[in-house]
Amino acid sequence: MLKELLNQLTGQGNQNANAPKTAETKDASVAKEATPAETTGTDNRQTASGEGAPRRTTRRTTNNRNTNNEQRRTGTRRTTVAAGEGTKQVASRRRNTNNANTANSAEGTAKMQRSNNRTNNRGNSNRNTSRNAAAGNNERAGNGRHVSHGNGDVQNENQHHSSKKDKLMIIPLGGLGEIGKNMTVFQYGDDIIVLDAGLAFPENDMPGVDIVIPDMSYLIENKDKVRAVVITHGHEDHIGSLAYLLKEINVPVYATNLVCGLIEGKLKENKVGGVKLNVVKAGDEIRVGSFKVGFIQTNHSIPDACAVYFETPVGTVVHTGDFKVDQTPVDGKLMDVHKFAELGNKGVLALMSDSTNVEKPGFTPSESTVGPALLRAVGEARGRVVLATFASNVSRLQQAVDAAVAFKRKVIVLGRSMVNVTEIAQERGYLNVPEGTLIDVDEMGRYRDDQIMILTTGSQGEPMAGLSRMATNNHRTIEITPNDTIIISATPIPGNEAAVGRTIDNLLRLGADVIYGRDRGIHVSGHGSQEDLKTMLNLVRPKFFIPVHGEYRMLKKHGELAVSMGIVKPNHVLVGDNGQIFEFTSRTGRKGGHVTAGKVFVDGLGVGDVGNIVIRDRQQLAQEGMVIVVMAMDRASGQIVAGPDIVSRGFVYVRDAEDLMNEAQKRIEQVIEKCEASQMKDWATIKSQVRDTLGKFLYEKTRRRPMILPIIQDV
Repeated sequence: MLKELLNQLTGQGNQNANAPKTAETKDASVAKEATPAETTGTDNRQTASGEGAPRRTTRRTTNNRNTNNEQRRTGTRRTTVAAGEGTKQVASRRRNTNNANTANSAEGTAKMQRSNNRTNNRGNSNRNTSRNAAAGNNERAGNGRHVSHGNGDVQNENQHHSSKKDKLMIIPLGGLGEIGKNMTVFQYGDDIIVLDAGLAFPENDMPGVDIVIPDMSYLIENKDKVRAVVITHGHEDHIGSLAYLLKEINVPVYATNLVCGLIEGKLKENKVGGVKLNVVKAGDEIRVGSFKVGFIQTNHSIPDACAVYFETPVGTVVHTGDFKVDQTPVDGKLMDVHKFAELGNKGVLALMSDSTNVEKPGFTPSESTVGPALLRAVGEARGRVVLATFASNVSRLQQAVDAAVAFKRKVIVLGRSMVNVTEIAQERGYLNVPEGTLIDVDEMGRYRDDQIMILTTGSQGEPMAGLSRMATNNHRTIEITPNDTIIISATPIPGNEAAVGRTIDNLLRLGADVIYGRDRGIHVSGHGSQEDLKTMLNLVRPKFFIPVHGEYRMLKKHGELAVSMGIVKPNHVLVGDNGQIFEFTSRTGRKGGHVTAGKVFVDGLGVGDVGNIVIRDRQQLAQEGMVIVVMAMDRASGQIVAGPDIVSRGFVYVRDAEDLMNEAQKRIEQVIEKCEASQMKDWATIKSQVRDTLGKFLYEKTRRRPMILPIIQDV
């Protein structure tokens, strides 16, 4: 069925591509997007695409030259004819051309001199023609459906004139070569739009780090050019760093209804005020600076997810956001394949597409397939049901609530993020919970165990999340019993496998029945697999392709998939890393230079004050421990008057290693004696020699390299 739909949607475009007349129209639509710097003296439709019969192109070039001569003599202004203007304008142009040819014929022997003048003046005439064409295109672009939402001034105040030589630059600051902290810059001239502002969770080798956000140095350096932030959907890896960005650059934010609700909560939490949140919906278009931005309905594991397209002076760029093709979505909103096909038929310069599940064959199953599995699991449960999933997966929460209602269970929501999302989703109409279903955890004692369902966080094994605390018997109100059924309706994010495994082990030790894994049908991905990705490529049929949202091997494989389909040429697949500048004209796309991009660590209230050196020190402390050497010195004489004393933490238990510590103390005394003998009074040098000598000795004896911290007190 999907294949037939694809053929129906794309077939017209394929047929048009074989018809000469229609091919001209398609070329003209591409020419509309061309920057003035790219437009030449030839017919705009032929120039933009590089296609068409050479004979016709030559004739049009001659006619344009003759017409320009006529304009220079008479002072008349040439009107650029775009595709679809009608036969009346075309006829007028032909009359002007014929008049110009007649005038040229009358000039006789001065023909050679005028030819030279044409060569000198052609550039100026063509630039005027390009400006007229661009003005016409801008006027036509304003005829589409737009939304303002109280911020209509953005369309006018942010409209800036760009240089003729401006190129479209696309700069991912996060999300390439990794899963998380998605952020992409779209820049044309003096206009910048930021797409998404996400976070990533710390890896195991980042002790003490709470979250990781993109390095926003490039945006802060160009803050006067940033016009708006556009959000594709409400997951943490797409909105988690927005508050940090808006603290530095307060610009309007455009997002769908549910996403705006989630953003409001984050801004309050981070005490960021004065931000203009503009609610948009799928099908809306907005004008921001040099860009027209449109939103397309997609399917993902959170409602209100959208793809975003950017109509720019050089062409249209489509960013899919996170998506899959779901034929039976829980909320009933199908992906708008017609809009993707429409853009594909008009011509798309570049496609940026989700690569998360590119290594998985077939289609990703529908979210609605989880519902029957949850019903079965809840129906078979003897006692309480504890269900852990992503708090933002509102469709999953809805199906869990439906299962609870079907078996007359009350629902308790635990975990701050879970409570926040359920409240926002209910308020905005995305989560339907029958009255009387939700109860407070303190009311749980009024009901039998088989009348209770608990929705909680912790599906990723986060140490402080609800399920993890239950698994270690550290939860304030919930104690796991052998009658409990635990449903983990999620799969581990790469890097979280060990933590999730430990949580499951601990729950099993407590005697609970634990249901997890995709083979039980209680989880499906929100990201498209290979056939979903092929569907998107077939619909959009871009000229250039930039795989995004994935580790590097995923990006490479996604590019290979596009080439294998014949959709994109091998040299038109652009795979890069964070900070890579992708440059586009109406005809070309290439990888340019780089901007600063990397990881910024957030630790408590500190943002960016924990760098790689601090992380390395923490790693050393965690793995090897620390040895502190304390001594007192008379600065005037350079004599040690007390110590050295050794204090160890996380290295060895001193009482069990007295011989080692005594020998270490002797080695330090030898170093100090040498320094005194040579009248060494520089404390930095003394500390360095103590650190080196003690470090070598401890490694010889223990094969460990603890952090050594010499402290000299002045007396």
